[in-house]
Amino acid sequence: MANIYKNEMFTLANTGSNLMYTVPTDTRAIVKTIQVQSNVSNATVTLSAHTSGNAATTVGTQIVAVNTTENLLKGPMILEESQFLSIVSNTANTTSGIVSVLEINRNEQ
Repeated sequence: MANIYKNEMFTLANTGSNLMYTVPTDTRAIVKTIQVQSNVSNATVTLSAHTSGNAATTVGTQIVAVNTTENLLKGPMILEESQFLSIVSNTANTTSGIVSVLEINRNEQ
């Protein structure tokens, strides 16, 4: 088993659902933080977790004030193979962030 620490950076160019992170096959993931910043205007962002069949669960909604950074998670989140995270912002081209993840690959090395 291999542990891989990753940062996935994102910038939201639209107000639709944006894929942030997908767990690789044969891997489990512990998401430590999801930091979001709005650099032009206040933004309302909604984080969702999806199963591999695309069933969505809203994790939370946060108002991010201009020039501030917010953590969308209040604690670690465990994701299984092929599950993914998406985010929606009510303003385009103002929101960016970073997802900090520990991936635990279940293949024998």
